[in-house]
Amino acid sequence: MNITRRNMLRGISMGSGSIVFSPLIDQLAAQAAGKSAFPQRFVFVVKSSGLTPGHVVPTNFADDYVIQKKSYIAGEGYTSGVQLKDCEKLVKRPLKDAVLNNSMKSLEPFKDRLTILQGLSGNMVTGGHTSGYGAMSCMKDLMAETIDHKMSRLYPSVFSHLGLSTVTTTMGSRFADSVCYPGISAASNTKTLPFYGSAVQAYQSLFGSVATGKDRTKFESRGNLFDYLSEDVKAMRRHLVGSEKEKLDHHLNAIEALQAQRQGILSMSDQINKGKPELTGKYTNMNIEDRFDAHCQIAAGALISGLTNVVTIRADGLGSQYTQLGFVGGQVHGIGHGKVPEGADSTDHARGLIRGFQLDNVAKIASRLATIPEGNGTMLDNTTILYFSDVGDKHHASNREWPYIVIGDMGGKLKSAGQYIQYPHKGHSGHHTIASWWLTLLHAAGHLQDGFGMKDKKVDAMCQRGPLGELLG
Repeated sequence: MNITRRNMLRGISMGSGSIVFSPLIDQLAAQAAGKSAFPQRFVFVVKSSGLTPGHVVPTNFADDYVIQKKSYIAGEGYTSGVQLKDCEKLVKRPLKDAVLNNSMKSLEPFKDRLTILQGLSGNMVTGGHTSGYGAMSCMKDLMAETIDHKMSRLYPSVFSHLGLSTVTTTMGSRFADSVCYPGISAASNTKTLPFYGSAVQAYQSLFGSVATGKDRTKFESRGNLFDYLSEDVKAMRRHLVGSEKEKLDHHLNAIEALQAQRQGILSMSDQINKGKPELTGKYTNMNIEDRFDAHCQIAAGALISGLTNVVTIRADGLGSQYTQLGFVGGQVHGIGHGKVPEGADSTDHARGLIRGFQLDNVAKIASRLATIPEGNGTMLDNTTILYFSDVGDKHHASNREWPYIVIGDMGGKLKSAGQYIQYPHKGHSGHHTIASWWLTLLHAAGHLQDGFGMKDKKVDAMCQRGPLGELLG
């Protein structure tokens, strides 16, 4: 019976929707054969101006790991006064009873899935304002494939890699409202990856490209491709039962929601203006807060609909100007240099509000995925969301410290969820670089390579080979 259903699923003709639903058909067919075929999904959320290590330590852990120094001294790279104490040995501490930092409060519902990873260095890449591609390639400048693109090859989909950016370039101040190249993701040493700056354009490109020839022309002129997909889904539903039909319904709901949003954005219809006014603001307003929010909605929708398994979101740039977080004059670069914006108590306060806003939207992605059934759990069980900076610990980073906030464990392949983990700092036995972290993801994905990117000559060579074993169990 299972073999018959598997063959039927593989033989279903989906017409214009075949490209969109082929990953789903493969999953259902494999499940009918008694196999688990849920893909792993990844969301890389990359901020600018460093991620302060002391500000991601749980409040009730601070006495053990945090030291207060004078803030924003130019010679120290315009760093926060909240810094980590020197760490000489590996720390693994459960987050069950942790009191998360105020900027991380939205992650409280996901504490059992959360990893706070500290102590890794990245001195093999460029320091200063940004490391560019180095944050995800462990190389200087555009020299190699980045980890997000590599994961997209290991978990292929219709759109192998989806890039969404609020800025045209990392250092620039111009707001992105077209296809842009923020300089953080690459397919090779000669090919940088494009990102969508416009939320509207992202919708058009994502869902317009699933058709070819006359179907694509019809979609671009009348936006009716989703009608074809809906008919295909209804035809497929007649062959499915139980959880398979429920799974398909969730994909259909996600696509129909995106269809309604797309049509509303293009036509600016009365329905959007009256029924969902927030949609107009989020997707068309020229401010970074709404644009980042819209990109996070696009990311969740694209994952749910099965169009991609890997998303990279460029959250902001040094020239980004925040205006809706309770302060005025909040340019990221100025804050990084110690300028306190009007309405903020301090630069640390302003940075915390920015970090909190970004993590609130990360939590929204996680919450959305947690509502979609998959197997015996939800889509969130097979999704890993990583929040980090394109440079290490501070505005003018030395890259001696590079924190990560992670939701998810690659379907149980990582053994770090629900823990605060801090590796020994540079200069101590057992120290590792960020390359080992990216190798850990690759090993969990079954890609057992020995090294990643360039080596740091001041770190034990053996500690730069292979993954972080403690995180793989």
